Amino acid sequence: MRYPALLIMLITAAASAHADEQRPKPAWEVGVGAGVVSLPQYMGSDERYTLAIPIPYLVYRGKRVKVDRNGIRAELFGLKQLTLDASFGAGLPVRNSNRARAGMPELKFNFQAGPRLNWHMIETDHADVKLRLPWRGIIDVSGSTLGWLIEPDVQWRWRPTDRLNLRFNAGALYASRRYNETYYSVAPQYVTPTRAAYRAGGGLHSLSAAATMSYGITDHLRLFGTLRYRNLSPGVIAASPLVRDRNYLIIAAGFTWSIWQSEQDAHPSSREE
Repeated sequence: MRYPALLIMLITAAASAHADEQRPKPAWEVGVGAGVVSLPQYMGSDERYTLAIPIPYLVYRGKRVKVDRNGIRAELFGLKQLTLDASFGAGLPVRNSNRARAGMPELKFNFQAGPRLNWHMIETDHADVKLRLPWRGIIDVSGSTLGWLIEPDVQWRWRPTDRLNLRFNAGALYASRRYNETYYSVAPQYVTPTRAAYRAGGGLHSLSAAATMSYGITDHLRLFGTLRYRNLSPGVIAASPLVRDRNYLIIAAGFTWSIWQSEQDAHPSSREE
């Protein structure tokens, strides 16, 4: 659901995956990534966007503070098992040329940001499991607030070889009434013979699963690909006439190129997310 922010996070996720290789990691690195993503115009839409985006990135691996795809994060109370970082997202604009929303107000580009609590439940040399609990507030480019999202998930990361990194996620999305009303409500003045009036409520929005792969061709060049599936059928908005497809699929692929790396290695206890 994160639209361009999703591709940004995938690019920097692949970049920070250099840390998964069993070799010393630089304390910092700067590079560039590029990728292509295909995704529905909004969750529930049967029309898609295809985007190609180049993104610069920065990774910093300190002892207690890290900077990577999640922004700045730090360990809580000195506990390595419990960390706090930032969760980001975005929503692309949806014009009323979208067939389901024809004649309705356009949806503006929105930004999503908030804290995320991470519990590192299992960690071994080649795999780890963690529970992530993010909360994001939402505001669009006009300054209007669109409520909030909570998206807890469990992530399993597996490193079968030095260069191959696999991630699997399963979770649920909960949305406020304000957010669901913005995307899924149909006011009486927008009713048509094929679009009934509808008022959305808050609650469970959807269930999701995702798989991401990144592979290091060299120490500086890395490829990545991802699939993310979301099912809206269990959600409180499944009956909205603006939900044309309850199966939501994102496909993305690209590469990262680490251009500059520090000569100093990261602290041995540095943890990548």
